[in-house]
Amino acid sequence: MNRAQAQAGVTDAEFELAARESRSFLMQIAVASARNPIDAEDIVQEALMRGFRGIRRFRGDCPLRVWLSRIVVRVAINHHRSLSRRLKRWVFFGDFEVDPEGGTIEFDPPDNSMNVPREAMMDMNKHVSMLPDEFRMPLLMLAIEGLTIPEIAAILEIPPGTVKSRIFYGRKRLRDGLESKRKR
Repeated sequence: MNRAQAQAGVTDAEFELAARESRSFLMQIAVASARNPIDAEDIVQEALMRGFRGIRRFRGDCPLRVWLSRIVVRVAINHHRSLSRRLKRWVFFGDFEVDPEGGTIEFDPPDNSMNVPREAMMDMNKHVSMLPDEFRMPLLMLAIEGLTIPEIAAILEIPPGTVKSRIFYGRKRLRDGLESKRKR
């Protein structure tokens, strides 16, 4: 244990235990952000490395799990921004396959067990991904992960009223975007 860890009161073993116990929780946050388990794994791994290297900044004013989840949120936001920049440079044709007659067919056929048509889900995902991070993250944490307003507030380090406001306006933007598409 180094001096910084001693000041924070966290030993290597305590950090490792907290990281191991919080891993599934951290993965849920990362998957909600990245919507891809492979990227989520990278996000959690990066966050845990940053947490271990930056343990001297841990003040002990919240549980270690909450502190680690804040790091995951920041890494996920940075990952999303980086991915957005990379995607603007590339065109992907992974969802389509050329059939023998020269047309295109869907590579990943829709799952008939779902009640929501694939196109509607794609529209929703598109509109959610277009939301600014400040609205998208709390909305996903609430809707996908089932976190409570106080938990989201602690993770994002903002007041609970701000979380409620961002969720409200995130939903409003989603609804407005989907309604404007239907009117076209």
